[in-house]
Amino acid sequence: MFRKMVAVALFVSFIAMSTSGLMMFVIEKPSFTIQMHPVHKLFGLIMILSVIGHMTFHLKSIVGYVKNK
Repeated sequence: MFRKMVAVALFVSFIAMSTSGLMMFVIEKPSFTIQMHPVHKLFGLIMILSVIGHMTFHLKSIVGYVKNK
C-alpha cells in the first residue's frame, strides 16, 4: 500500500513540477512567478521525499544492477 502511495506521489509531483516550471519559464511576469514559487517548492519537496522512498524500496535492484556493470 505504501509503495503505491510513493509511486503516485512521485508521478503527481513530477507532473506538478514540470508544469509549474514550464509555466514560470513561459510566462515571464514577476507576479506570476511569485505566485507559482510556493507551489513549485512544495512539490519539489514532495518529489525529493518520493524519490528517496522509491529508491529505498528498490535498493536491492539498484545495487544488483551496479554490481553487474
